Amino acid sequence: MQPPQSKPQVVFSSDVGNMDDWAQRTRIPLTTADALGTPYARSHRWLQQLKSNLVKEYGWVEVPSNDHRLLISLESTSIWRSSVGLPAGPKMKLQLPVHASSFFSPERRVQWEMVFHSDTFESMRKICPPISDILNLIQCLLTGIVTLVFEERLPQGLYRTTRGLPPVSWVNENEAALIEVFGQSHFKALRKACTDTNVSYKLEVIPRQ
Repeated sequence: MQPPQSKPQVVFSSDVGNMDDWAQRTRIPLTTADALGTPYARSHRWLQQLKSNLVKEYGWVEVPSNDHRLLISLESTSIWRSSVGLPAGPKMKLQLPVHASSFFSPERRVQWEMVFHSDTFESMRKICPPISDILNLIQCLLTGIVTLVFEERLPQGLYRTTRGLPPVSWVNENEAALIEVFGQSHFKALRKACTDTNVSYKLEVIPRQ
């Protein structure tokens, strides 16, 4: 009998060591916080376009916020429904910061975990292209901070496959926008890394105790 397979989980981690590991895998150096923040700032227009798509085409609603540190603050009703068709879960929330450095703030770690570990990314990314685009873009901007993790228990132990970069098909589809954010040379390095599944994916085998 085959053991049950898990589904991929979205995992947020602001651990710089983890990001450095991905930087070495992708051969895209991990630079200073300011340097990381520059492409993120350039991505604001793209992120705002995705926010607009969520509001206009998918029924998300902007949430007024006094927090000037937030670039995006949206919510939507749960995708799950009761037997009588009413929402069967809490509202989904989507928040993104103005500055990339906010992802690394210890006091805001739980905030970002609640965003990325929720149904917003866990389920909606599969049926809502703008959510998937946001996930893919963040994987390009801050590789390692948000990953997709698939775990499978086999007789030899736990096999953990982690996807740190988006599919190369997505990178090719969004070439012009990515070049605008990163520049030509960084984009070429990014596409090269996404093309090689040995780079964009990481396999860990944890032996059975």
